[in-house]
Amino acid sequence: MSTKVEKIVEFEIHRFDPETKRRYVSTYKVPIRKGMTLLDALMYIRDNLDGTLAFRSSCRMGICGSCGIQVNGKPMLACYTQVLHLNADKLVIEPLQNFPVIKDLVVDIEPFFGTYERIKSVLIKPEEELKKSVEFIQLPKDLKKIWDLALCTKCGICYSSCPAAIDERFLGPSTLTTNYRFIIDTRDEGAEERLKVTADNIWLCTSCNSCTLFCPKEVDASSSVVEERSLIVETGNIPRTVMDVLTSVMRYHNPMGRYPTKRMEWAEGLNIKTYPNVNKADVLYFVCCLTAYDTRHQEIAKSMVSLFNRLGIDFAVLGNEEWCCGDHILRLGEKGLFEELAEHNVSMFKKFEANKIVTLSPHCYDAFKNQKPYSDIGLNVQHYTQLLADAIEKGKLAPSKPINKKVTYHDPCFLGKRNGIFEEPRKILESIKGLELVEMKRNRENSFCCGGGAGRVWTEDAPVEKRPCVNRVKEALDLGVEVIATACPFCVSTLEDATKVLDVENKIVVKDIAELVKEVL
Repeated sequence: MSTKVEKIVEFEIHRFDPETKRRYVSTYKVPIRKGMTLLDALMYIRDNLDGTLAFRSSCRMGICGSCGIQVNGKPMLACYTQVLHLNADKLVIEPLQNFPVIKDLVVDIEPFFGTYERIKSVLIKPEEELKKSVEFIQLPKDLKKIWDLALCTKCGICYSSCPAAIDERFLGPSTLTTNYRFIIDTRDEGAEERLKVTADNIWLCTSCNSCTLFCPKEVDASSSVVEERSLIVETGNIPRTVMDVLTSVMRYHNPMGRYPTKRMEWAEGLNIKTYPNVNKADVLYFVCCLTAYDTRHQEIAKSMVSLFNRLGIDFAVLGNEEWCCGDHILRLGEKGLFEELAEHNVSMFKKFEANKIVTLSPHCYDAFKNQKPYSDIGLNVQHYTQLLADAIEKGKLAPSKPINKKVTYHDPCFLGKRNGIFEEPRKILESIKGLELVEMKRNRENSFCCGGGAGRVWTEDAPVEKRPCVNRVKEALDLGVEVIATACPFCVSTLEDATKVLDVENKIVVKDIAELVKEVL
């Protein structure tokens, strides 16, 4: 470590005194040198400024996983992160979320490790096989997959950032990934037993991707959960609610259980160009199942039509030939059904001549951009917030009427965490006169999931206090805002449900950004 002080950084540490049960904040000025980690800074504070500060550490090399903390809203290992790399003059340090706090930054990790007691984290072999000397052949690619998942140090960071972990039934990303690691090990013969353990709680995962995003060892826990679900789907041992969603998609090509012939009812009287009457337009507008069929969400679909017309954009829709993008179906583990949906939509995209596809839903956007076979054909796809933000920046769209309200923005996971689209929605809101944009504490990469991903928007069965959407609306209420704005129909659905459950519909409303922009033009 360098001896030269590069800068002075303020550390605002949120603390807890177990004797008085008091929560309080201590602030320290720390001289930062090159190579100095967060753990080095905490040790400097303890050794030079405040000997009462409590935190965990051991190996100082990112191996033991004991020094996890929350830094400016993001969970990370204190020994793994250099202070100068954070490029901040002030750091807010808090204990990890989803854990009981023992003292200051020290949390009780027993609930996290307790989830491992519900699975077998050793190879399962019949007793007679254990007595034999058997040679196993494992291909390098299989070994690599197992090894990548085995990098987990049980630091608890994935658990601290997981919205589903507010429900103690959920095993958590790390435990589920460990379980899956043994399932794919050819030496293990306990797949049936392992899948039974997870079958009643794995559906709580929302595929928000926080676990993968924040893992210091880059373990892809989110994908492991999907793979494990697909194995459970093959056994048929799935909840009735999940079965209903999959059956609806199989029969009607949408999870709403509505007839495909009714898909365009939302557009009555709007005079929209529709395939097969036309097969060419500048923009192919992909509407999404929820906004096509659900009465409340049809208003979002109509708002976007108004905005296309206002911008003078030549657009069209696929009409009854638009099938579910399949994202929720893929996350529920039904890969075969997802491929069937995707192959149909890909065939339609090839028949329709368009410069780009614009989606309402971040889930459609992510599927078209990142999932095979969509990604194989190189689609030019935009989320509507990208289109509107660009139009506002170029002066093609100028919101004129004011909205004199305090508004907070909820980042949809499939727009933000999975695709890095954070600023465009905010630029749109900031362009509206009179609107005061107030950020929730958990925003951007650290945004708290609404709980609607991976089909949970239709399969939710958790008690009210353990629903992520309720947790999120309470966070917005604490800010005193009047509107929660978002840019995803599924977020609108879950967050509106939460306002009804909490009986706060007269205090706060949920709006899609497309609806807000339509209001001010």
